[in-house]
Amino acid sequence: MEPQLIQTLLEDPSEICVSIYMPVFRWGREVQQNEIRYKNLMKDAASLLNSDEVCTSDHRDAILQKLDDFRLDETHDAWRHPSAGMAIFVTPESLEVHQLGCTITEQVHVGERFYLRPLLPALHGDGRFVLIAVSQNHVRLFDGNADGLEERVPAELPENLKDALNIDDYITSIQHFSYSQGGGVDTMYHGQGAGEDDHKANILQFFHRMEDPLNNFLEGRNDPLVFAGVEYLYPIFKEAVSYPHLLPDSVHGNFDDASAEQLHEKAWQVVQPHFQQECDQAISNYHDAHGQNRATNDLETILRASEMGAIEALLIREDTAIWGHVDREGHVQSDGGPNEMSHDLLDDAAVETLKNGGDVFVVREADFPEQDCSAVARLRFEIAASIK
Repeated sequence: MEPQLIQTLLEDPSEICVSIYMPVFRWGREVQQNEIRYKNLMKDAASLLNSDEVCTSDHRDAILQKLDDFRLDETHDAWRHPSAGMAIFVTPESLEVHQLGCTITEQVHVGERFYLRPLLPALHGDGRFVLIAVSQNHVRLFDGNADGLEERVPAELPENLKDALNIDDYITSIQHFSYSQGGGVDTMYHGQGAGEDDHKANILQFFHRMEDPLNNFLEGRNDPLVFAGVEYLYPIFKEAVSYPHLLPDSVHGNFDDASAEQLHEKAWQVVQPHFQQECDQAISNYHDAHGQNRATNDLETILRASEMGAIEALLIREDTAIWGHVDREGHVQSDGGPNEMSHDLLDDAAVETLKNGGDVFVVREADFPEQDCSAVARLRFEIAASIK
């Protein structure tokens, strides 16, 4: 899921919008439950659309027909190559399906715009990354997230270093030694003299051959790319590959026989700090803004400030929602849960913040800067009576 998608969905107005979030089984007999789960979510959508004054019967029928057409489309990638979850956005005029790399709670929302709260973590990286593991016998490519790795096999990607370069004496022509560090074995390759230069040129050529299929796989994405391989190879890979989101730190070692679980453990140690860095800075900036009277944890103030374009950064506690509405006096009234009159007020604040050029961060429970609230904001200017 790309952050640009959120902006696109905000710019796609319609009289009625249906948002469906669905966790997906990817293998085993449980895959058969995906269609059952989807049908149940369709029923939930139909029930909401049948509520009084939600939409016209023509709009309802058009939406339900599009949902059923997608159910019957066995060729769609979302059914043939499922990810951990999917997000479905449908109006009377269109239906879009986006696969998600992380598990989500199943839910259906109907309103004047799409419900985007589950997508907000993607604004600053939702834990998704790409791992490429290179060794003399294997080249493996994975989509990854906090939960694990899923191997991908692009047809054009060379399978291994030896075959791609057609070097039969690859092992004997270089000095090969191993050392143990941190409980694992890391293998490095060093050439000698002119032979070293030849092999470096060959490896560089190999990585250049890899670049086109790798760029095709990464097209339109900004997920961080992690390299796994012997330390000697990484500077050569970095020289050959132009992908702008290649992480400066790599996973060192010979992973010929490593399982996906072992690779994930190593890769996550490299990529996790990358995702946390921006959020840590946003929290620090929020604390600094307190001394300048530019911070608030009051929800009514946050909602008004978001509409005025006064929020520089909004921080929302992970896995929270506040269902309610704002009365005529501008006061928040809690509704206890979703209904025809209520909104997720955190979603409303986030959408208005993004529309007005602000930033939104979803913060883990343990890291949230305030104990007794679900949202805080750093403002562009001092809190004024007009905002309060």
